[in-house]
Amino acid sequence: MIQLITGIRKTHKVAFFYEIAGPFKIDEVPTPEEVPPYGLLVKTRSVGICHSDLHLWQGDYKSIGLPKSLPWIVGHEIVGTIAKKGSLVPESLREGTPVLVYAWQPADENDEIVAEGYTQLASRRRRYAFDIEGGLQEYIVVPHYKYVIPLEGFEEIESIAPLGCAGLTTYNAVKKIRKYIRPDDYILIVGLGGLGIYAVQWAKVLLPEANIIAVDIREEALQFASKIVRDVVYTKVNANTIEILNEITKGRGVRAVIDLVSNNNTVPIYSKILATKGVYNLVGLMGHEVTIPTQILIRKEIVIITTYTGSLADQINVIKLAKKINYKEVISERFKFTEEDVNKAFNKLKEGKILGRGIIVF
Repeated sequence: MIQLITGIRKTHKVAFFYEIAGPFKIDEVPTPEEVPPYGLLVKTRSVGICHSDLHLWQGDYKSIGLPKSLPWIVGHEIVGTIAKKGSLVPESLREGTPVLVYAWQPADENDEIVAEGYTQLASRRRRYAFDIEGGLQEYIVVPHYKYVIPLEGFEEIESIAPLGCAGLTTYNAVKKIRKYIRPDDYILIVGLGGLGIYAVQWAKVLLPEANIIAVDIREEALQFASKIVRDVVYTKVNANTIEILNEITKGRGVRAVIDLVSNNNTVPIYSKILATKGVYNLVGLMGHEVTIPTQILIRKEIVIITTYTGSLADQINVIKLAKKINYKEVISERFKFTEEDVNKAFNKLKEGKILGRGIIVF
């Protein structure tokens, strides 16, 4: 149901961090009075807590110049309602409309790669939390209405926020391997953290005739995932993992690996279980340099692909298909937009104590 928004305050609350890994503090800043002709002012309803935000806060991206300045605002998985609209925004987008904000916006619409549909890979980018300040604030400006996806018809929109990154990235990762998969093939998903729990669900939706295996080093992550997604083989990583996977696949190996970790504890191991003409999809960003066993890969003509989040078209499809997955039960922790809870959320994520996903609710 659309609720009209009235009484936009002249200032709004923002969660800043003033030093790398320092505490988050909530301050007041001026609320934008004007929005671009095609733009929107969105009142934030929830923000997902993503590991990319954690890495920004911890300073893990300093080598590539992020964050760009201090203090800084993180948060790129954003759901809200339209509070104000520009003069050229269509009437169909009314004030009060619930929306998900597509975070991976290009800074230059004439970019050749953007024209091909890869909005997330623009040469110059305008990504919330990375290139511009993020969504951990009560209001944000979206420069063009095409970068919001309406959420009317959803019962509970706050839980949708992680579909703006975790759900989007894994949707694209599964979509990319589809052309390699035949009926009754095996797919291996490595890592059941904040992305993996969506990846197994998208694999069920997009590849219903495939057999899905998921591995993780944590028993609690396997248990959590098994309660949300059934008819998946879950197995804990140990010294006999390859033997176990060979037994599960009856010696056939897996047709595809979606690696949500992508480091030297995963790539050299799981590439061994790939069948001839299989595909290895590297998704995890923080693995840094990895060792690739070229003799195995070349002899089997293995295809290596990568996935960096997803395009605007992918994001639209994610929302269209969202009711086919259990996006609500993925949310294991809800935090309030207070200094105490924001700090608690990031510290729990840092300590690995959030299963599935956590969100901050405004």
